[in-house]
Amino acid sequence: MAGIYVVSFGSGFVAGKLKLASVDKLRNSGISVLNRNLESRVPGYGFLLQKYREWERRQLFRAIYRNRVVKSMFIIFLNNWIVSNLTMVVRTVFVAPLILYPYGRFFQGLTFAQAPVTYSTWAVFFGEFGGYFLTICGTLCALIWTILYGRFGFASRKKAVTRGLAFLGIMVFLSGFFILFSSYIETLSILGMSVR
Repeated sequence: MAGIYVVSFGSGFVAGKLKLASVDKLRNSGISVLNRNLESRVPGYGFLLQKYREWERRQLFRAIYRNRVVKSMFIIFLNNWIVSNLTMVVRTVFVAPLILYPYGRFFQGLTFAQAPVTYSTWAVFFGEFGGYFLTICGTLCALIWTILYGRFGFASRKKAVTRGLAFLGIMVFLSGFFILFSSYIETLSILGMSVR
């Protein structure tokens, strides 16, 4: 996963710097739209996710408008740690959406190459990358252990599921530290921009 990330992001970054691809052209392409809205197509989950996002945006805008640093950071943190991590788990469990993973990272690298990026943006990027990467890897381990439990030395599939879920829980917990850091930087950046 780390290799795929580095190669995909690096390719996008190089393509952006060499002007081989354009963010504006790719942003509204079919694959970009699919990658952005994949979760909203899941029956039931998509509707709940949309309702949550509407509520979360209202709460966040209100907190930012009132210059409430802690509340703003808490909202951003919960959104990124719980909802975004849940989305990463769902995508990984279904495996097929992982096909879009390299494209998403390529587009991310392209964006970083062609848009003005501050140190704060890089800090948020690395914090979120660390958090989501742990969650994706934890989910993949749990999934592979469950499917190939014998090859990994588990006595039964039930043992593999139990250990896999425990490992995923640890990874999600650890991802919280990365995401808390990125949420803090993101909050300061947003409030700093709103003050200006």
